[in-house]
Amino acid sequence: MILARSHAGKTVRLNPETAYLVGLRLMTADTKPTRDEVARMICDSKCERLCVPCTFKANAIVRAYGQGHPTATNPISAPETP
Repeated sequence: MILARSHAGKTVRLNPETAYLVGLRLMTADTKPTRDEVARMICDSKCERLCVPCTFKANAIVRAYGQGHPTATNPISAPETP
């Protein structure tokens, strides 16, 4: 109903409960996982340190979904090797 009214150029008023839910959704709408979070999710071996193959896959996934800052460091770099 909110979308239909706004599309028709009509005023939309939200009660406090609906405004709260909309606010929560807006706060998380652009939240995306970092490269390291993605790498941990897809790593079948559950490596303690991020492995190179999973990091490279995670880089591709993060770039495809438009994450601006996949890591605090270089977004394309591989994890450090011991």
